[in-house]
Amino acid sequence: MPEGISVSNIIFPAVGICSNNRISKRAVTELSKHLLKAERNKKYDEEEMMRLLFGLGELYDYQTSNDGNMSHMTLHEVLGDYDVHELMQSLTPRCEDLLLRCVWNTEPKSCLDLFDFRLTINGYCCTFNYLRVYDSKFTDKDSSSRSIDMYKYGNKSTFDFDTGLKILLRLNESDDFYYNVPMQGAQLQFSDAYDFPDGPSGSFAMQIISSSVQMTVMVSASFTEASRDIQHVSLNLRRCRFYDESDYLPLYTYSDCMLKCRMSFLLDKCNCTPFNMPKMENARTCDLRDIPCLQIYYAQSIAVRPDVEPISEALELDLVGGGIPCPMCLPTCSKTAYSYDFNNIIIYPEYLNTVPDNDRENWLQGVNFTGTSIVHLKYASEVANCYGQNVIMKWFDLISNIGSTCGFVTGFSFVSVLEFIYFFTVKLFREIEARKRQNIRIDTFNHSKNEKINKYPKIYWNELTGATPRLQPQFLMNPRVKRLMEN
Repeated sequence: MPEGISVSNIIFPAVGICSNNRISKRAVTELSKHLLKAERNKKYDEEEMMRLLFGLGELYDYQTSNDGNMSHMTLHEVLGDYDVHELMQSLTPRCEDLLLRCVWNTEPKSCLDLFDFRLTINGYCCTFNYLRVYDSKFTDKDSSSRSIDMYKYGNKSTFDFDTGLKILLRLNESDDFYYNVPMQGAQLQFSDAYDFPDGPSGSFAMQIISSSVQMTVMVSASFTEASRDIQHVSLNLRRCRFYDESDYLPLYTYSDCMLKCRMSFLLDKCNCTPFNMPKMENARTCDLRDIPCLQIYYAQSIAVRPDVEPISEALELDLVGGGIPCPMCLPTCSKTAYSYDFNNIIIYPEYLNTVPDNDRENWLQGVNFTGTSIVHLKYASEVANCYGQNVIMKWFDLISNIGSTCGFVTGFSFVSVLEFIYFFTVKLFREIEARKRQNIRIDTFNHSKNEKINKYPKIYWNELTGATPRLQPQFLMNPRVKRLMEN
Protein backbone atom coordinates (compact mmCIF):
# COMPACT_ATOMS: atom_id res chain seq x y z
CA MET A 1 0.00 0.00 0.00
CA PRO A 2 1.84 3.12 -1.21
CA GLU A 3 0.44 5.43 1.49
CA GLY A 4 1.73 3.22 4.34
CA ILE A 5 0.54 3.63 7.91
CA SER A 6 1.51 6.10 10.63
CA VAL A 7 3.80 4.66 13.30
CA SER A 8 1.51 6.22 15.91
CA ASN A 9 -1.03 3.50 15.06
CA ILE A 10 1.43 0.64 15.66
CA ILE A 11 2.25 -0.90 19.02
CA PHE A 12 5.77 -0.04 20.20
CA PRO A 13 8.00 -3.14 20.40
CA ALA A 14 8.61 -4.84 23.72
CA VAL A 15 12.00 -4.01 25.27
CA GLY A 16 13.90 -6.18 27.73
CA ILE A 17 17.07 -5.29 29.63
CA CYS A 18 19.06 -8.14 31.14
CA SER A 19 22.37 -7.77 32.88
CA ASN A 20 24.99 -10.17 31.52
CA ASN A 21 25.61 -11.00 35.17
CA ARG A 22 22.71 -13.38 35.73
CA ILE A 23 23.38 -14.15 39.42
CA SER A 24 23.84 -11.39 41.98
CA LYS A 25 26.84 -11.91 44.23
CA ARG A 26 25.03 -10.26 47.12
CA ALA A 27 21.97 -12.49 46.70
CA VAL A 28 23.96 -15.74 46.34
CA THR A 29 26.01 -14.86 49.42
CA GLU A 30 22.83 -14.55 51.46
CA LEU A 31 21.62 -17.86 50.05
CA SER A 32 24.91 -19.51 50.98
CA LYS A 33 24.65 -18.34 54.59
CA HIS A 34 21.08 -19.61 54.77
CA LEU A 35 21.99 -23.06 53.39
CA LEU A 36 24.95 -23.47 55.77
CA LYS A 37 22.52 -23.36 58.67
CA ALA A 38 20.82 -26.54 57.48
CA GLU A 39 21.84 -29.80 59.16
CA ARG A 40 22.44 -31.54 55.81
CA ASN A 41 25.13 -28.96 54.87
CA LYS A 42 27.25 -29.01 58.02
CA LYS A 43 30.16 -30.55 56.14
CA TYR A 44 30.55 -27.52 53.85
CA ASP A 45 32.19 -24.20 54.58
CA GLU A 46 31.29 -20.87 52.96
CA GLU A 47 33.89 -21.14 50.20
CA GLU A 48 32.77 -24.63 49.21
CA MET A 49 29.13 -23.57 49.30
CA MET A 50 29.81 -20.62 46.97
CA ARG A 51 31.63 -22.93 44.59
CA LEU A 52 28.68 -25.31 44.58
CA LEU A 53 26.18 -22.49 44.00
CA PHE A 54 28.16 -21.34 40.95
CA GLY A 55 26.73 -24.43 39.25
CA LEU A 56 23.31 -22.75 39.22
CA GLY A 57 24.57 -20.88 36.17
CA GLU A 58 24.18 -24.05 34.11
CA LEU A 59 20.42 -23.52 34.27
CA TYR A 60 21.06 -20.62 31.86
CA ASP A 61 23.66 -22.15 29.58
CA TYR A 62 23.16 -25.76 28.50
CA GLN A 63 26.21 -25.69 26.26
CA THR A 64 28.63 -25.79 29.17
CA SER A 65 29.70 -29.06 30.77
CA ASN A 66 30.48 -30.02 34.34
CA ASP A 67 34.12 -29.34 35.27
CA GLY A 68 34.25 -32.25 37.72
CA ASN A 69 34.47 -30.17 40.91
CA MET A 70 30.81 -30.71 41.72
CA SER A 71 27.86 -32.70 40.52
CA HIS A 72 24.37 -31.60 39.76
CA MET A 73 22.98 -34.14 42.17
CA THR A 74 25.18 -32.79 44.97
CA LEU A 75 23.93 -29.24 44.43
CA HIS A 76 20.38 -30.53 44.19
CA GLU A 77 20.74 -32.18 47.60
CA VAL A 78 22.36 -29.08 49.08
CA LEU A 79 19.43 -26.89 48.05
CA GLY A 80 16.90 -29.28 49.53
CA ASP A 81 13.28 -28.53 48.67
CA TYR A 82 13.26 -25.62 46.20
CA ASP A 83 11.25 -24.11 43.34
CA VAL A 84 13.43 -23.32 40.33
CA HIS A 85 11.45 -20.23 39.30
CA GLU A 86 11.47 -18.70 42.77
CA LEU A 87 15.15 -19.55 43.29
CA MET A 88 16.41 -18.04 40.04
CA GLN A 89 14.18 -15.00 40.37
CA SER A 90 15.57 -14.27 43.85
CA LEU A 91 19.17 -14.52 42.58
CA THR A 92 18.74 -12.24 39.53
CA PRO A 93 19.96 -8.61 39.79
CA ARG A 94 17.00 -6.34 40.44
CA CYS A 95 15.62 -3.63 38.16
CA GLU A 96 16.03 -0.93 40.83
CA ASP A 97 19.78 -1.60 40.80
CA LEU A 98 20.07 -1.66 37.00
CA LEU A 99 17.80 1.21 35.89
CA LEU A 100 18.50 4.73 37.15
CA ARG A 101 16.43 7.13 35.03
CA CYS A 102 13.75 6.65 32.37
CA VAL A 103 11.82 8.82 29.90
CA TRP A 104 8.83 7.82 27.78
CA ASN A 105 7.79 10.17 24.95
CA THR A 106 9.65 13.17 26.43
CA GLU A 107 8.05 12.71 29.86
CA PRO A 108 10.28 11.52 32.74
CA LYS A 109 8.89 8.41 34.43
CA SER A 110 9.82 6.14 37.28
CA CYS A 111 11.63 3.15 35.82
CA LEU A 112 9.76 0.80 38.12
CA ASP A 113 6.48 2.14 36.73
CA LEU A 114 7.56 1.53 33.13
CA PHE A 115 9.41 -1.76 33.61
CA ASP A 116 8.29 -5.10 35.04
CA PHE A 117 10.42 -7.99 36.28
CA ARG A 118 9.36 -10.69 33.80
CA LEU A 119 10.56 -14.04 32.47
CA THR A 120 12.41 -14.16 29.13
CA ILE A 121 14.66 -16.65 27.36
CA ASN A 122 17.57 -15.12 29.36
CA GLY A 123 15.79 -15.60 32.66
CA TYR A 124 14.15 -12.80 34.61
CA CYS A 125 14.74 -9.36 33.08
CA CYS A 126 13.38 -5.82 33.19
CA THR A 127 10.74 -5.57 30.45
CA PHE A 128 8.85 -2.64 28.95
CA ASN A 129 5.59 -2.93 26.95
CA TYR A 130 5.58 -6.71 27.32
CA LEU A 131 1.84 -7.38 27.16
CA ARG A 132 1.76 -11.14 27.51
CA VAL A 133 -0.55 -12.12 30.36
CA TYR A 134 1.43 -15.01 31.89
CA ASP A 135 5.11 -15.53 32.64
CA SER A 136 5.19 -18.94 34.23
CA LYS A 137 2.25 -20.55 32.43
CA PHE A 138 1.79 -21.52 28.80
CA THR A 139 -1.99 -21.48 28.39
CA ASP A 140 -3.77 -24.49 26.96
CA LYS A 141 -5.62 -24.39 23.67
CA ASP A 142 -8.99 -24.07 25.44
CA SER A 143 -7.93 -20.92 27.27
CA SER A 144 -9.63 -17.65 26.38
CA SER A 145 -7.25 -15.33 28.22
CA ARG A 146 -6.08 -13.69 25.02
CA SER A 147 -8.02 -12.31 22.08
CA ILE A 148 -7.30 -10.54 18.80
CA ASP A 149 -8.60 -7.26 20.26
CA MET A 150 -5.58 -7.18 22.59
CA TYR A 151 -3.40 -6.27 19.61
CA LYS A 152 -5.18 -2.90 19.40
CA TYR A 153 -3.75 -1.78 22.74
CA GLY A 154 -0.33 -1.15 24.23
CA ASN A 155 2.14 1.71 24.45
CA LYS A 156 2.53 3.68 21.23
CA SER A 157 4.92 6.40 20.20
CA THR A 158 5.30 8.97 17.43
CA PHE A 159 8.10 9.99 15.14
CA ASP A 160 10.12 12.87 16.54
CA PHE A 161 13.69 13.63 17.49
CA ASP A 162 13.17 13.28 21.23
CA THR A 163 10.30 10.77 21.49
CA GLY A 164 10.47 7.08 22.27
CA LEU A 165 12.12 5.40 25.25
CA LYS A 166 15.23 6.68 27.03
CA ILE A 167 17.02 4.72 29.75
CA LEU A 168 20.06 5.41 31.92
CA LEU A 169 21.67 2.12 33.02
CA ARG A 170 24.18 1.42 35.76
CA LEU A 171 26.25 -1.73 35.35
CA ASN A 172 27.45 -2.63 38.86
CA GLU A 173 30.51 -4.81 38.36
CA SER A 174 31.00 -5.26 42.12
CA ASP A 175 27.89 -7.50 42.20
CA ASP A 176 29.05 -9.86 39.43
CA PHE A 177 28.95 -13.62 40.09
CA TYR A 178 27.95 -15.56 36.95
CA TYR A 179 27.96 -14.37 33.32
CA ASN A 180 25.95 -16.23 30.69
CA VAL A 181 27.71 -14.10 28.07
CA PRO A 182 31.50 -13.82 28.46
CA MET A 183 31.58 -10.01 28.55
CA GLN A 184 30.53 -7.24 30.86
CA GLY A 185 27.51 -5.13 30.09
CA ALA A 186 23.83 -5.85 29.46
CA GLN A 187 21.65 -7.40 26.81
CA LEU A 188 18.96 -5.36 25.09
CA GLN A 189 16.09 -7.56 23.87
CA PHE A 190 13.44 -6.52 21.35
CA SER A 191 10.34 -8.49 20.37
CA ASP A 192 6.67 -8.22 19.50
CA ALA A 193 4.64 -6.99 22.48
CA TYR A 194 2.72 -10.29 22.76
CA ASP A 195 5.49 -12.73 21.81
CA PHE A 196 7.62 -14.44 24.43
CA PRO A 197 11.19 -13.09 24.02
CA ASP A 198 12.77 -16.22 22.57
CA GLY A 199 15.56 -16.17 20.01
CA PRO A 200 14.85 -19.28 17.89
CA SER A 201 11.09 -18.66 17.78
CA GLY A 202 10.64 -15.58 15.62
CA SER A 203 10.25 -11.89 16.45
CA PHE A 204 13.36 -11.39 18.55
CA ALA A 205 16.44 -9.20 18.30
CA MET A 206 19.27 -8.73 20.77
CA GLN A 207 22.17 -6.32 21.19
CA ILE A 208 24.93 -6.06 23.82
CA ILE A 209 25.54 -2.67 25.40
CA SER A 210 28.78 -2.01 27.29
CA SER A 211 29.55 0.50 29.98
CA SER A 212 30.20 4.16 29.05
CA VAL A 213 28.28 3.99 25.77
CA GLN A 214 25.32 5.91 24.39
CA MET A 215 23.30 3.66 22.06
CA THR A 216 20.60 4.94 19.71
CA VAL A 217 18.25 2.28 18.39
CA MET A 218 16.31 3.22 15.24
CA VAL A 219 13.15 1.15 14.86
CA SER A 220 11.60 0.50 11.45
CA ALA A 221 8.20 -1.17 11.38
CA SER A 222 6.15 -2.89 8.71
CA PHE A 223 2.51 -3.81 9.10
CA THR A 224 0.82 -6.64 7.19
CA GLU A 225 -2.95 -7.01 7.22
CA ALA A 226 -4.61 -10.04 5.64
CA SER A 227 -8.15 -10.05 4.35
CA ARG A 228 -10.50 -12.77 5.54
CA ASP A 229 -11.21 -13.47 1.86
CA ILE A 230 -8.01 -15.51 1.68
CA GLN A 231 -9.16 -17.82 4.48
CA HIS A 232 -10.98 -20.09 2.01
CA VAL A 233 -7.65 -20.68 0.20
CA SER A 234 -5.94 -23.83 1.44
CA LEU A 235 -3.00 -23.53 3.84
CA ASN A 236 -0.69 -25.17 1.30
CA LEU A 237 -1.30 -22.26 -1.07
CA ARG A 238 -1.47 -19.21 1.19
CA ARG A 239 1.20 -20.46 3.64
CA CYS A 240 -0.02 -18.49 6.66
CA ARG A 241 -2.48 -18.77 9.56
CA PHE A 242 -4.89 -16.35 11.18
CA TYR A 243 -4.88 -15.75 14.95
CA ASP A 244 -8.01 -17.85 15.51
CA GLU A 245 -7.25 -20.61 13.02
CA SER A 246 -5.24 -23.11 15.04
CA ASP A 247 -6.20 -25.91 17.40
CA TYR A 248 -2.61 -25.95 18.62
CA LEU A 249 -2.83 -22.54 20.36
CA PRO A 250 -5.69 -20.40 21.73
CA LEU A 251 -4.34 -17.34 19.90
CA TYR A 252 -1.99 -18.32 17.11
CA THR A 253 1.29 -16.54 16.43
CA TYR A 254 4.26 -17.98 14.61
CA SER A 255 6.56 -17.30 17.57
CA ASP A 256 4.28 -19.03 20.08
CA CYS A 257 3.86 -22.02 17.77
CA MET A 258 7.61 -22.46 17.38
CA LEU A 259 8.12 -22.01 21.12
CA LYS A 260 5.51 -24.61 22.06
CA CYS A 261 6.91 -27.02 19.47
CA ARG A 262 10.39 -26.71 21.02
CA MET A 263 9.02 -27.09 24.53
CA SER A 264 7.04 -30.19 23.55
CA PHE A 265 10.24 -31.70 22.15
CA LEU A 266 12.14 -31.13 25.41
CA LEU A 267 9.18 -32.36 27.43
CA ASP A 268 9.18 -35.57 25.42
CA LYS A 269 12.94 -36.11 25.72
CA CYS A 270 13.61 -34.93 29.30
CA ASN A 271 10.15 -35.07 30.87
CA CYS A 272 10.35 -31.39 31.84
CA THR A 273 10.61 -27.87 30.38
CA PRO A 274 13.40 -25.33 31.16
CA PHE A 275 12.64 -22.64 33.72
CA ASN A 276 13.40 -19.87 31.18
CA MET A 277 10.40 -20.84 29.06
CA PRO A 278 6.71 -20.45 29.90
CA LYS A 279 5.41 -23.32 31.97
CA MET A 280 3.13 -25.79 30.21
CA GLU A 281 0.10 -27.21 31.96
CA ASN A 282 0.77 -30.48 33.79
CA ALA A 283 4.48 -30.29 32.98
CA ARG A 284 7.36 -30.30 35.46
CA THR A 285 9.97 -27.53 35.43
CA CYS A 286 13.50 -28.82 34.87
CA ASP A 287 15.81 -28.65 37.89
CA LEU A 288 19.48 -29.45 38.42
CA ARG A 289 18.92 -33.19 37.97
CA ASP A 290 17.75 -32.60 34.38
CA ILE A 291 20.74 -30.56 33.22
CA PRO A 292 22.60 -33.54 31.62
CA CYS A 293 19.55 -34.36 29.50
CA LEU A 294 19.06 -30.72 28.50
CA GLN A 295 22.72 -30.51 27.48
CA ILE A 296 22.27 -33.51 25.17
CA TYR A 297 19.25 -32.11 23.34
CA TYR A 298 20.01 -28.38 23.54
CA ALA A 299 21.52 -28.07 20.04
CA GLN A 300 18.64 -29.95 18.47
CA SER A 301 16.05 -27.94 20.44
CA ILE A 302 17.13 -24.64 18.87
CA ALA A 303 17.23 -25.99 15.29
CA VAL A 304 13.69 -26.13 13.95
CA ARG A 305 13.20 -28.04 10.72
CA PRO A 306 11.29 -25.95 8.15
CA ASP A 307 8.33 -27.36 6.31
CA VAL A 308 10.22 -27.85 3.04
CA GLU A 309 9.83 -30.82 0.69
CA PRO A 310 12.10 -32.13 -0.64
CA ILE A 311 14.91 -31.23 1.75
CA SER A 312 17.70 -29.35 0.02
CA GLU A 313 21.38 -30.20 0.34
CA ALA A 314 21.88 -27.06 2.43
CA LEU A 315 19.64 -28.64 5.06
CA GLU A 316 21.31 -32.02 5.03
CA LEU A 317 21.63 -31.86 8.85
CA ASP A 318 17.90 -32.53 8.96
CA LEU A 319 18.44 -35.84 7.22
CA VAL A 320 20.19 -37.20 10.32
CA GLY A 321 17.63 -35.81 12.78
CA GLY A 322 19.40 -32.54 13.46
CA GLY A 323 16.24 -30.45 13.82
CA ILE A 324 12.76 -30.49 15.26
CA PRO A 325 9.91 -30.93 12.75
CA CYS A 326 7.19 -28.32 13.32
CA PRO A 327 4.95 -28.59 10.22
CA MET A 328 2.03 -27.00 12.06
CA CYS A 329 3.88 -23.67 12.36
CA LEU A 330 3.31 -21.23 9.49
CA PRO A 331 3.80 -17.44 9.45
CA THR A 332 1.03 -15.29 10.86
CA CYS A 333 -1.15 -13.76 8.12
CA SER A 334 -1.59 -10.38 9.88
CA LYS A 335 1.43 -9.17 11.82
CA THR A 336 3.73 -6.31 12.72
CA ALA A 337 7.44 -6.83 12.07
CA TYR A 338 10.29 -4.67 13.35
CA SER A 339 13.87 -4.11 12.27
CA TYR A 340 16.54 -2.28 14.23
CA ASP A 341 19.62 -0.19 13.49
CA PHE A 342 22.12 0.35 16.31
CA ASN A 343 24.43 3.37 16.59
CA ASN A 344 26.98 3.61 19.42
CA ILE A 345 29.08 6.50 20.61
CA ILE A 346 31.47 6.50 23.56
CA ILE A 347 30.69 8.80 26.46
CA TYR A 348 33.25 10.07 28.96
CA PRO A 349 31.82 9.82 32.47
CA GLU A 350 34.61 11.89 34.11
CA TYR A 351 33.87 14.81 31.82
CA LEU A 352 30.06 14.47 32.03
CA ASN A 353 30.23 14.53 35.82
CA THR A 354 31.76 18.01 35.63
CA VAL A 355 28.93 19.43 33.50
CA PRO A 356 26.64 21.61 35.66
CA ASP A 357 22.98 20.63 35.97
CA ASN A 358 21.72 23.70 34.12
CA ASP A 359 23.61 22.49 31.03
CA ARG A 360 22.18 18.94 31.20
CA GLU A 361 18.89 17.56 29.99
CA ASN A 362 16.21 17.60 32.68
CA TRP A 363 16.13 13.85 33.16
CA LEU A 364 19.92 13.63 33.59
CA GLN A 365 20.31 16.35 36.22
CA GLY A 366 22.10 15.21 39.37
CA VAL A 367 23.32 11.95 37.80
CA ASN A 368 26.72 10.40 38.47
CA PHE A 369 27.72 8.96 35.07
CA THR A 370 30.40 6.60 36.39
CA GLY A 371 29.70 3.05 35.17
CA THR A 372 26.57 4.09 33.25
CA SER A 373 25.26 3.83 29.69
CA ILE A 374 22.39 5.53 27.86
CA VAL A 375 19.88 3.88 25.55
CA HIS A 376 17.48 5.80 23.29
CA LEU A 377 14.92 3.73 21.35
CA LYS A 378 12.82 5.59 18.75
CA TYR A 379 11.18 5.27 15.34
CA ALA A 380 13.33 5.85 12.28
CA SER A 381 10.54 7.31 10.11
CA GLU A 382 7.05 8.73 10.42
CA VAL A 383 5.38 6.14 8.19
CA ALA A 384 5.67 2.37 8.39
CA ASN A 385 5.46 0.13 5.36
CA CYS A 386 2.02 -1.38 5.03
CA TYR A 387 1.21 -4.53 3.11
CA GLY A 388 -2.11 -6.18 2.34
CA GLN A 389 -2.81 -9.82 1.61
CA ASN A 390 -5.95 -10.39 -0.42
CA VAL A 391 -7.32 -12.64 -3.15
CA ILE A 392 -6.24 -10.99 -6.40
CA MET A 393 -8.61 -12.95 -8.64
CA LYS A 394 -11.49 -15.35 -8.00
CA TRP A 395 -12.67 -17.96 -10.49
CA PHE A 396 -15.34 -15.77 -12.06
CA ASP A 397 -12.86 -12.89 -12.32
CA LEU A 398 -10.49 -15.20 -14.16
CA ILE A 399 -13.19 -16.26 -16.66
CA SER A 400 -14.25 -12.64 -17.14
CA ASN A 401 -10.68 -11.52 -17.81
CA ILE A 402 -10.06 -14.33 -20.29
CA GLY A 403 -13.27 -13.53 -22.15
CA SER A 404 -12.56 -9.80 -22.19
CA THR A 405 -9.05 -10.32 -23.52
CA CYS A 406 -10.16 -12.71 -26.24
CA GLY A 407 -13.05 -10.42 -27.22
CA PHE A 408 -10.73 -7.42 -27.48
CA VAL A 409 -8.04 -9.19 -29.50
CA THR A 410 -9.97 -11.61 -31.74
CA GLY A 411 -13.62 -10.66 -31.41
CA PHE A 412 -14.15 -13.78 -29.38
CA SER A 413 -17.30 -13.88 -27.21
CA PHE A 414 -19.51 -16.26 -25.29
CA VAL A 415 -21.83 -16.64 -28.31
CA SER A 416 -18.80 -17.66 -30.36
CA VAL A 417 -18.07 -20.36 -27.81
CA LEU A 418 -21.59 -21.78 -28.27
CA GLU A 419 -21.21 -21.69 -32.03
CA PHE A 420 -17.90 -23.52 -31.89
CA ILE A 421 -19.43 -26.14 -29.62
CA TYR A 422 -22.45 -26.56 -31.96
CA PHE A 423 -20.50 -26.79 -35.24
CA PHE A 424 -17.79 -29.09 -33.91
CA THR A 425 -20.12 -31.44 -32.01
CA VAL A 426 -23.81 -31.53 -33.00
CA LYS A 427 -23.41 -30.32 -36.60
CA LEU A 428 -20.35 -32.47 -37.22
CA PHE A 429 -22.08 -35.56 -35.81
CA ARG A 430 -25.16 -35.04 -38.02
CA GLU A 431 -23.06 -34.61 -41.15
CA ILE A 432 -21.13 -37.79 -40.48
CA GLU A 433 -24.34 -39.75 -39.87
CA ALA A 434 -25.89 -38.44 -43.11
CA ARG A 435 -22.88 -39.51 -45.16
CA LYS A 436 -22.97 -42.95 -43.58
CA ARG A 437 -26.68 -43.44 -44.47
CA GLN A 438 -26.09 -42.34 -48.12
CA ASN A 439 -23.25 -44.84 -48.53
CA ILE A 440 -25.45 -47.62 -47.13
CA ARG A 441 -28.26 -46.89 -49.68
CA ILE A 442 -25.83 -46.93 -52.62
CA ASP A 443 -24.30 -50.25 -51.55
CA THR A 444 -27.74 -51.85 -51.12
CA PHE A 445 -28.91 -50.77 -54.62
CA ASN A 446 -25.78 -52.10 -56.32
CA HIS A 447 -26.14 -55.54 -54.74
CA SER A 448 -29.84 -55.88 -55.59
CA LYS A 449 -29.48 -55.05 -59.35
CA ASN A 450 -26.11 -56.68 -59.75
CA GLU A 451 -25.52 -54.59 -62.80
CA LYS A 452 -23.63 -51.58 -63.72
CA ILE A 453 -25.42 -48.33 -63.28
CA ASN A 454 -25.37 -46.35 -66.53
CA LYS A 455 -24.18 -42.89 -66.31
CA TYR A 456 -26.92 -41.74 -68.73
CA PRO A 457 -30.55 -43.03 -68.78
CA LYS A 458 -32.05 -44.71 -71.88
CA ILE A 459 -33.41 -42.46 -74.57
CA TYR A 460 -37.17 -42.23 -74.84
CA TRP A 461 -37.60 -41.96 -78.62
CA ASN A 462 -41.05 -40.50 -78.44
CA GLU A 463 -39.34 -37.40 -77.11
CA LEU A 464 -37.84 -37.06 -80.60
CA THR A 465 -40.74 -38.19 -82.87
CA GLY A 466 -43.63 -37.14 -80.78
CA ALA A 467 -46.38 -39.26 -79.27
CA THR A 468 -48.37 -41.88 -81.49
CA PRO A 469 -51.93 -40.74 -82.26
CA ARG A 470 -54.60 -42.58 -80.34
CA LEU A 471 -56.73 -44.98 -82.55
CA GLN A 472 -60.41 -44.42 -82.32
CA PRO A 473 -62.77 -47.45 -81.66
CA GLN A 474 -64.74 -46.86 -84.92
CA PHE A 475 -61.57 -47.16 -86.97
CA LEU A 476 -60.69 -50.48 -85.34
CA MET A 477 -64.09 -51.99 -86.21
CA ASN A 478 -63.51 -51.59 -89.96
CA PRO A 479 -63.27 -55.12 -91.63
CA ARG A 480 -60.39 -54.09 -93.85
CA VAL A 481 -58.45 -52.83 -90.85
CA LYS A 482 -59.10 -56.04 -88.92
CA ARG A 483 -57.74 -58.18 -91.81
CA LEU A 484 -54.59 -56.03 -92.00
CA MET A 485 -53.98 -56.30 -88.27
CA GLU A 486 -54.52 -60.03 -88.31
CA ASN A 487 -52.08 -60.45 -91.15
